[in-house]
Amino acid sequence: AMSWTCQKTLQIMSFLMACVITLRLEMVGALRSDFVDTYEKDGFVHQVPVLSSDEVGKLRTVLDQMESQFPDGRFPAVVTNPHLEHPEVWRFVKHPVLLKTAALLGGIPVTELRVMGTVVFAKYPEKVDSSSKRVVVWHQDTRYWALTPQKVWTSWLAVEASTEANGCVQMMPQMHRKGDLGHLPHPDLENSTNPFVEKLSIPEESLGPGSPVCAELAPGEMSVHSGWTPHRSRPNLSNKRRLGLAIHWIPANVTVGPRDIFYEHEWRLPVDPSDANFPPQILQFPGKLKAKDLAPISKQVTPGPICESRPAGASEL
Repeated sequence: AMSWTCQKTLQIMSFLMACVITLRLEMVGALRSDFVDTYEKDGFVHQVPVLSSDEVGKLRTVLDQMESQFPDGRFPAVVTNPHLEHPEVWRFVKHPVLLKTAALLGGIPVTELRVMGTVVFAKYPEKVDSSSKRVVVWHQDTRYWALTPQKVWTSWLAVEASTEANGCVQMMPQMHRKGDLGHLPHPDLENSTNPFVEKLSIPEESLGPGSPVCAELAPGEMSVHSGWTPHRSRPNLSNKRRLGLAIHWIPANVTVGPRDIFYEHEWRLPVDPSDANFPPQILQFPGKLKAKDLAPISKQVTPGPICESRPAGASEL
């Protein structure tokens, strides 16, 4: 009798979870017009609900277990492609609300969606007077990723609250349609704690007259930004860790080519989120660029303006 009761309880719980996911999928579909319009106008949306409190709790547990395996029990600045090593992370990347939202904003069917890579971003509290502040300066992802055609977008899923105080991602709206804004050497990037190998930044004068938007997120919410949207993040000067999972999406017809920047390892390894296997099959292995093809780099300037608060608008689902 106990076994029968447990079985029925599990069936009911599974049914209720399916109902919740179905409701969230219907919300995404119903908001299609405003949702897409905001993304196309500003180059990003944020405060998009994806995971329930129970789901985000499970993801946090998975990442906490990963974190404990690193020296001193702390993540490095970035951890690439955990979805190819941890089946639990792969299951979250395949979450139906995440996939439908990504396809919706990319303007493609879910069947054409590919995961180019994933990153765990952990930003730990620092003292206000610290000389090793982790700063990510203004940049556009597409500039560095050698894609043909140049179409890519990123979901940034908050596992813990992402706020202005703990260094949330900041976006510069309505600049994504202007193409490459120019990335030039930045003096502040000589700090070895900066995760950027390129040591480049977008000049302040290239960012336009607008003000940055702090894409603050509650746990389980995400932002989505275009590969051409300028974005950055400040140091974490709070007393709480900032933890998020980024998923980089491309359409199936995009070719991943060699890059003009040296990296110790290649993380751009597209997979199909519908792949039922683990690890999923890698669909492309980018080649290496020859020395004669390297492009020269120009000189550069100063950091961008301070972030100002702004309503989330149509992205407040």
